Amino acid sequence: MSRRPLTRWLAIAGLLGMAALLRWVDLPRIPYGLWYDEAYYGLDALRVLEGHPALFFPENNGREPLFIYLVAGAIAILGPTPYALRLTASMIGLLAVAATLRMTWTLSRRWEVGMLSGVLMAFLLWPLNLSRVGFRAGLFPLAAALTLWALARAARSGRARDWALAGLIWGGGFYTYLAARMTVFPVAAGLILGRMRDPKRFRLRAIGGFLICAALIASPLAVYFLLHPSEFALRGEQTSAFNGQRPLLTTAWEQAVRVGGMFFLRGDDYPRHNTGTRPVFDPLLALAFLVGGIQALRRAPFMALWGIGMLLPTFLSTEAPHYLRAGGALPVVVFWAALGLWTLAGAVARWLRSPWGRAAALGGCLGLSFPWHTVTYFDPHWWNQARVRGAFSLDSWEAAREIQAFLSAYPSGTVLLSERLWAGRAEMRFLLWNRPQVRVHRLDQEPPAPPPPPAMVVGWQHEPVPLLRRWLPEGALLSLHAPDPWPGEERPRYQALWAEPADRMLTNLRAAFEDGIVLQGGKAVRHGASLTVILDWEAQGKPSRDYSVFVHVYPEAEAPRWPPGAPPRAQRDGGIANGAYNTGTWQPGDRVREIRTLRLPEPLSKTPLRIWVGLYRWEDGSRLRIQGGEEAVSVPVEEAASEGRGADGP
Repeated sequence: MSRRPLTRWLAIAGLLGMAALLRWVDLPRIPYGLWYDEAYYGLDALRVLEGHPALFFPENNGREPLFIYLVAGAIAILGPTPYALRLTASMIGLLAVAATLRMTWTLSRRWEVGMLSGVLMAFLLWPLNLSRVGFRAGLFPLAAALTLWALARAARSGRARDWALAGLIWGGGFYTYLAARMTVFPVAAGLILGRMRDPKRFRLRAIGGFLICAALIASPLAVYFLLHPSEFALRGEQTSAFNGQRPLLTTAWEQAVRVGGMFFLRGDDYPRHNTGTRPVFDPLLALAFLVGGIQALRRAPFMALWGIGMLLPTFLSTEAPHYLRAGGALPVVVFWAALGLWTLAGAVARWLRSPWGRAAALGGCLGLSFPWHTVTYFDPHWWNQARVRGAFSLDSWEAAREIQAFLSAYPSGTVLLSERLWAGRAEMRFLLWNRPQVRVHRLDQEPPAPPPPPAMVVGWQHEPVPLLRRWLPEGALLSLHAPDPWPGEERPRYQALWAEPADRMLTNLRAAFEDGIVLQGGKAVRHGASLTVILDWEAQGKPSRDYSVFVHVYPEAEAPRWPPGAPPRAQRDGGIANGAYNTGTWQPGDRVREIRTLRLPEPLSKTPLRIWVGLYRWEDGSRLRIQGGEEAVSVPVEEAASEGRGADGP
């Protein structure tokens, strides 16, 4: 192999490596959560694996099948997890990078322009996000790039076999996404124009072979829609912006401004599709896009026809601009930007009169554009916003993980799940697929006989803990698990009340406080600068009111006995389970475990500790006394077990 082809292949390998890194880094966690539509693809894939294949999946507004079958393969290997869905999408996105590179190389006849298009496809926010969410729309840019490459190759050679291959690829695209139906218009226009301009390369026999091959591939889906015509038009009718409620011209103008503006001013504002309202291009790439578009209109008019045709799905629908519905235009958009970049860089090189001018201009532009598109996407502050969390149903994902953790600890345990967290939530059905231990109930109804421990009840954020408590057995060790409230909210999105066997209760303290409250046991576990305090309480009577708990941490030398002579170095005060399961709600015989986590200041991460725990009345700070007259009890401290076996271990 000569030096030049080897260099090109190494560059392509490096590009695909960068694209893979951007698509796979932290993929199990970003995006956080799992959206309803993603989960529906997983549910259909699970049904396929159970022996229920389909040519078209009519549920959830109808979906083409190819992505679902690819997901089924991933689930067969990885199990029903969000990672299986998103790994499938990332692999498709990686192939789209390679296909766009090949397409642009063929169209421009310049390897460098092909590489530029691949680089843009690798890091632009639009294709990057499509590669990290489990939507079938991510398949369409790949199908579009392959179709455009095959058509360009066929139009250039005029060979019948190239036209036949192009027909097969185009026909397969109809199985990817709803917007693929719009490709009929630019393809028809391109064939007519091509036949008029160059009859030798656009021979009628070759075009006939192209159409026959496409029809052979697409005919099963076409027959399905002939038998089910309502499913063909359903989604288009649901999302149409031209519904007759507003003047036609006014609507058309507003839609055109939104769709045209998505490249320069304001993009898609769905958190599932974009970070904020960021346009497709930063200012530098926007200029390159304009320059490349002007050039392409003269050199490759069919690409303009394709791009306009593929923007029609978002132009005709509500919520414009919509990056998923416009995905078929993505290869053209990237091609124009790459062509413009190459042209502008050449102008800079001529102005500088330097052989390295073009490379410097390209490197500078891409170096400035790269962080504009990627840094925000991987910024935890973006994903922690309540609106973004809600857009990916993070509450369902966290609740399902809580249930999975419980069933991992207790495979024979029972989970009682609120109907509020189940009804209409495809993500819960996917994440808890084939979990017979999970029973769905309306928690406000009279409960049946409670299951024996271990058991757990998971309630919606507005279902209080006493309501959950009614569904669990008497005498079990109860512990409340709940995530932190989302930013701007006061309550966690769900609460999980565990009921474990009573023999798991710690009994090393037996400190009997006033009002019938006993701290039966407790311990603190230190892991570096983190301290986890476990307290097991029992109500020997009905407590008369709510009390607050104090956990005060001292160096052992400063507080060998109560009361200490100095203020605590660290503390964590407040109601039981952050006030969600306070003592005033306890019933006689209740056993309650609570866990408090403290961040230790640096001096306390290694020194021996003394931890004092007690109860007090929050309004005046007066402490409850223990039998014997003390106001606090000391909790023993353990060091966390070291992970692994050290340098000599396996």
